[in-house]
Amino acid sequence: MVTHPMTGAVLFTDTYQRSSAIDRHLRARDRRCRWPGCAVPAVRCEVDHTVDWALGGTTRVDNLAHLCQRHHSQKQFTRWKVRQRAGGILGWTSPSGRVYADEPLPYAPAVRFLPDDPSPPDDEAAPF
Repeated sequence: MVTHPMTGAVLFTDTYQRSSAIDRHLRARDRRCRWPGCAVPAVRCEVDHTVDWALGGTTRVDNLAHLCQRHHSQKQFTRWKVRQRAGGILGWTSPSGRVYADEPLPYAPAVRFLPDDPSPPDDEAAPF
């Protein structure tokens, strides 16, 4: 298991199974099916290994993405190809060779992600 040095979030496991921290990270990053133009919410999608686990793909956030059942099947059983780039950008290549980029939706500047169990500040006085 490999964790982020600042936040402690699990970024990589050496098993097929994802950790709950990886799932939370992916839901926050993807928010929807990552097929270009698909709007199916991530909570109704499957988490897919971009490079199949059986072919040596790893269980890490830069090799996982949400795909609805329809697009998961299309990726798996047709000649569409996908490559994951930095920042969670997916590059989809159609059977004709045309490339489509799918970027994670941006968040408003006011959105912040906090650790699961934030510890209280040390300098805060007792409430009594």
